[in-house]
Amino acid sequence: MARSRKQYPLDFRTRFGVATMGISHSIGTAMVTSALMLFLTDYAGLYTGVAGAAAAAAATMLVVGRVWDAVNDPLLGYLMDRTPRTRWGRFKPYIAVAIPTSALMLIALFHLPLAMDDALKLVLVYVLYLLFDTAFTLMPFNPLMQTMSPDPRVRSKLLGPPRIIGLVAAAFMVGLIPAAYALGPAPGETNFGLAVTLFLVPAAAISLIGILMVKEGDANVGEETVRLSDLAVMIRTNKPFWISQLAAIFQGFTWTMLFAGANYYIKYALGVEAFPTTSAILGLVMIVGNILGVPASQLLFRWFTPAQAFIWVCVFTALPFALLFFINLGGPITDQWILFPLLFLVTLALGMAFIPGTVVGMQTADYNKFRMAKSMQGTLGALAGFIQKMQAALSAAAMGAILVSVGYDAEAFETAEVIPAELFSGLGLVLFGVPAIMALIGAGIMYFYPLRQKDDQAAMYAEIEEMKKALGAAGTPGMAGVAPLLSGAADGEEEVK
Repeated sequence: MARSRKQYPLDFRTRFGVATMGISHSIGTAMVTSALMLFLTDYAGLYTGVAGAAAAAAATMLVVGRVWDAVNDPLLGYLMDRTPRTRWGRFKPYIAVAIPTSALMLIALFHLPLAMDDALKLVLVYVLYLLFDTAFTLMPFNPLMQTMSPDPRVRSKLLGPPRIIGLVAAAFMVGLIPAAYALGPAPGETNFGLAVTLFLVPAAAISLIGILMVKEGDANVGEETVRLSDLAVMIRTNKPFWISQLAAIFQGFTWTMLFAGANYYIKYALGVEAFPTTSAILGLVMIVGNILGVPASQLLFRWFTPAQAFIWVCVFTALPFALLFFINLGGPITDQWILFPLLFLVTLALGMAFIPGTVVGMQTADYNKFRMAKSMQGTLGALAGFIQKMQAALSAAAMGAILVSVGYDAEAFETAEVIPAELFSGLGLVLFGVPAIMALIGAGIMYFYPLRQKDDQAAMYAEIEEMKKALGAAGTPGMAGVAPLLSGAADGEEEVK
């Protein structure tokens, strides 16, 4: 018997487009998080021979970028929310323009002229990075997917493939540093510009094809126009939003702290000569752990609500981080059979946090729609993006502070017979100790999320229904249509195919 064709948004065309539209974003994020600071401090020829200067400059640039985001992200989110819906949708056109723009800016950022004066080079870095960062804000993938269906099971099915494919694409990043060495003009020299170009150009092309295949949903059709004052009202009245974002602020540092400094740790703990190989192993361990975390997190939805799953994953994340921290107190972890398996457990847990955290974020926009008759998807997505970029910048700043405190100079450290113990103790604190604490704090905050328990969700239903009646929200969808948003499928309900 022939199988019936799946309906939108679970049809092949939509799922393929959704799965591939974020590939360049995933690769770009991995490059900025794991390679950009290393490139600026070790390979860009920035303040060569001046101890700590390149690290301080790179860390300062990332912090300045977050100051820019504090103004830029909410305004761009507001702009997207106010954009009239076109024949292609509200969010899709922004993504289609931002994909090639961000790729070009990032490629240029890794093509810094070595002979350029340090001051001019630093100005160029700032300009290119801020342009890249702005383009990255204009990629509202989650708000776009949110328009396709209110059902959390459908959303989970839409979120899974792009997460896995994005991680698989980012897995190729394990070859970035080896490729930069292989493409260098001479043994021991690098060509990061060409390596980044070879990674990003195909990724951007595939992402463009993907976004063009996606049809934006109609969940935001007919909403009232968003005003600037709505942002303050949303923060004041949407308790699920600010609690979930506060939890995400702490939990997100677990990933950004690890990514910001892991390459420095293995470069000097496992040996400079082996760095091209060990960096590839590190990248592979991180990507495989994240990929396996996606289906593992979907299994948690059988027993837990999204918020409950998030809490348990945070606790699981803290355990291997804490073990790494205490082992490092005795000196750098030089045994690969101890370091890499524990890092795998860390990244497995981090991968498991993605879907529960994202579904919780979508719930807050759904709640906002029925609280204010405006989902404000673009604004909420931009604010969440700002938090993620802030985490990356502060993590890089912490890493920069460690490097500055030990007088880090790449040329001197790479040829040194003894690496200062302070480097490993500082890296151990930033990479392992702080993330363990952050994960537990994130779990504790999410405990107060109003939709954590099914009973809490039912009570929230009643509250939203009463608010709708009191506000006279005539013409809005009935609660029967939105019940799956907050409580999930009822027991015994047929699974979405």
